[in-house]
Amino acid sequence: MLGDGVTITECRVRSAEAARAAARGAAAWNTDLVIAVGGDGTVNACVNGIGDAPTRLAVVPAGTANDLARVLGQRPGAAAAAVDLQRGERRDIDAIDVDGVRFYSAGGLGWVADVADLANRLRAGSRLRRWAVGAIGSLLYTVACVAVILFGRSLGARYRIRYRDAASGDERTREVDAYGMLVANCDRVGKAFFLAPVSRVDDGRYELIVFPRTTRLRLLRQVLAAQRGRMFDFPDMEWIQVTCAHIDCDRPQRFFGDGEILAV
Repeated sequence: MLGDGVTITECRVRSAEAARAAARGAAAWNTDLVIAVGGDGTVNACVNGIGDAPTRLAVVPAGTANDLARVLGQRPGAAAAAVDLQRGERRDIDAIDVDGVRFYSAGGLGWVADVADLANRLRAGSRLRRWAVGAIGSLLYTVACVAVILFGRSLGARYRIRYRDAASGDERTREVDAYGMLVANCDRVGKAFFLAPVSRVDDGRYELIVFPRTTRLRLLRQVLAAQRGRMFDFPDMEWIQVTCAHIDCDRPQRFFGDGEILAV
């Protein structure tokens, strides 16, 4: 479907590390295009394997949430993705860099990273568990959200945020006691967890969405409201649009991006 004179090498991998190594090798050989067949974790591994090389990346969505593919307007299903790939146009999009590791869609720390970690652990279980997780699809993240919020031992931290305001360019500082924070480069996660409506993957800025420490029941209500696009109806919920941010925590926190834990 890609035309005459195109040579495709298939590389099957079983881990993010293997996908990253395969993409790094392809870029080192000056490959024109890497096609990531998988979910956002596979895409993230390929993104970081390619690095700054001119090799382009295409996505065939075959994961749980497929956030990047959705943001780019790709249709679900491998057959539709193959047709889209044939007639697709190049698009340059933003990358967010956290301690030298890149991600494209959504990330964060605190309770939201705990959710990503739990979802990944559920996916990595027995064959029966993997089948069950595959059957519920993106509902997995809703289940993980409820489990973390209701039963997580310790959520969030005190955060000191130093950031460059996207509108004014001013350097500012804020301190918050929060359950966690989303770092968003898109307007939603999964099919129905809506984030800041202004968030775009190619506007040169990203959004910090803060979940202030109130009660766990209120946090759960905010999560359920996000699935109806109503999260910011809560007056204590806010987002900050930035081009750069440095976040200090008073205790160790996981940071996830594109569904994978990228840093602690």
